[in-house]
Amino acid sequence: MAFLSIRLAAPAFALLALSACNADRSRFPSLAIRAAERAYGTGQPVEPAASLPLTTQLPAGTDLSARVAALRDAARAAHSRFLERQGAASRLIAAAKGAVPGTEAWSSAAIALASLTSARGEGMVALADLDRLLIAATEKAATGPDADLKIVNPAHREVAGLLAEEDRAVAALGGALGG
Repeated sequence: MAFLSIRLAAPAFALLALSACNADRSRFPSLAIRAAERAYGTGQPVEPAASLPLTTQLPAGTDLSARVAALRDAARAAHSRFLERQGAASRLIAAAKGAVPGTEAWSSAAIALASLTSARGEGMVALADLDRLLIAATEKAATGPDADLKIVNPAHREVAGLLAEEDRAVAALGGALGG
């Protein structure tokens, strides 16, 4: 009996489904751009802030001391930019204290925190290059002289310290914002 009801119901459902394809299309709203949607397209693009290149480019024959000095300088410059953005982010986050997520004040503070995190990433590039040099210097020191290790290790420690300071600042500001 159940088989018979399925045999009778299947064509009925097929007819219902096909009738939906023949619906009156004039009932649906137009997909054309509305006046309110045009207002969103009136903003002007913002020029991106100048930042460090993804890697510190040096000529191929540059000695280790010069490469390490360039990476240290790049990390210090990135840290300076971080500190500049940190002040603005701190002010915006303090102004947004108690604001509900999604409000103007909270959104401005969240964007400032994201900008601060981006500035932190610039220093990470230099640290990654120093990591690579430290590994090579450590391997070389394991089987021979440690002169390269004495050049790379202090710079690596300094840059890692700057980034640890930045990590603490980002974590504190993120906690103050509630994120």
